[in-house]
Amino acid sequence: MRSKKVQLEHIRVNFSFIEYINTLNSCISLDMRGAGRLVAVFLSLVLFTSSLSMVFAQTDPSQIPPLSITTNLPLYDEGDIVTFSGFIKNPDINNMIDVTVRVLGPVVNGSNGNIVSIDQVKPQLDGSFESTFIVAGDRWIKGGDYKILVNYGPQKAETTFFYNGGTGELTPDVVPPPPQCASGQIIVNGQCTNPEDIETPTPSCGTGTVYDPVSKSCIVAPPVVDNCPPGQKLVNNICVDVEPEDTTPPPPQCGAGTHAENGICVPDQKPTTGPGQCAIATAAFGTELAPQVQLLREVRDNVLFSTGTGTTFMAGFNDFYYAFSPTVADLERQSPLFKEVVKTAITPMLSTLSILNYVDINSEQEMLGYGIGVILLNIGMYFVVPAIVIAKVKGLIQKRRL
Repeated sequence: MRSKKVQLEHIRVNFSFIEYINTLNSCISLDMRGAGRLVAVFLSLVLFTSSLSMVFAQTDPSQIPPLSITTNLPLYDEGDIVTFSGFIKNPDINNMIDVTVRVLGPVVNGSNGNIVSIDQVKPQLDGSFESTFIVAGDRWIKGGDYKILVNYGPQKAETTFFYNGGTGELTPDVVPPPPQCASGQIIVNGQCTNPEDIETPTPSCGTGTVYDPVSKSCIVAPPVVDNCPPGQKLVNNICVDVEPEDTTPPPPQCGAGTHAENGICVPDQKPTTGPGQCAIATAAFGTELAPQVQLLREVRDNVLFSTGTGTTFMAGFNDFYYAFSPTVADLERQSPLFKEVVKTAITPMLSTLSILNYVDINSEQEMLGYGIGVILLNIGMYFVVPAIVIAKVKGLIQKRRL
């Protein structure tokens, strides 16, 4: 095709770094001597100098021109889209003005030719700008070099591209102008639309915020008003029944020997007879708070129950003691004389039992020894001594008869 041939001829005119490298490789492969080596060295120096100049120009800000313009391709066919871009070194961001773009051509004998198109391009804040145009229509018939001239205030820049020419039959695709909307309307997908008709997705608000359709944003959630009837409460914006609260105060923590009654601690009502009660001694001394009764309770709880031997003894003793003690206690309450007799009879036993409160019992053997000793002492006082006294008296009576 003609366009491809012209493109190749145009590319051959521009001597590039690739041709340097190809020529250098050819010289080396032919193993040239003398002049060939000089040519290779010369081309190497040219390549190195050109590369160094390009790197320096890219890194040195002073080498950046005030205004630049370039195209994406060196040549175009009829109907192609020409994309050009440029850069303003020092744009006035406080007073940004448009870049004026003029396309002139074809360039003949140094003349700029006719104005083919003209446009205004708005630059970005960083100074860059970009736009496109289509090479088609009755103004794009002649082929040749075309020039793009850009003006930004007093600054100017230009670039050139090659156009292969055309028939003028193709017409550029013209973007239809936007529709003229009424006041208060906006353009959406090429159509005039009222802002309130645009459906926007409701954003997901965070904790403690709700979506406000008026401001179309998330705002602080207003306090929830509980309008539920009595006996209900608001849970997740729904009124639900409330379980009645238990208003009964917790029972008091009572100590040993007391219990709670009507919210207060009162002494335990202990039976006058039964296991754990010194029925005979209580009836004899009138109250369980008597010192003699407290002595018996301390010996039982603090001494006997502290060892296994004492616990076993008390279990057997209770079975025997409570078999008759309730009857004796009732007789004491009925007969004051019998009450005094019993009080006199148990006083020696209380004296022997008090010994256990003054000794240290740290083992089963010691408990067994002291227990047997107290039992033998009571047997001696209640049986041996009376028997000896009776025998002595009986002997004296028999001597007097003789």
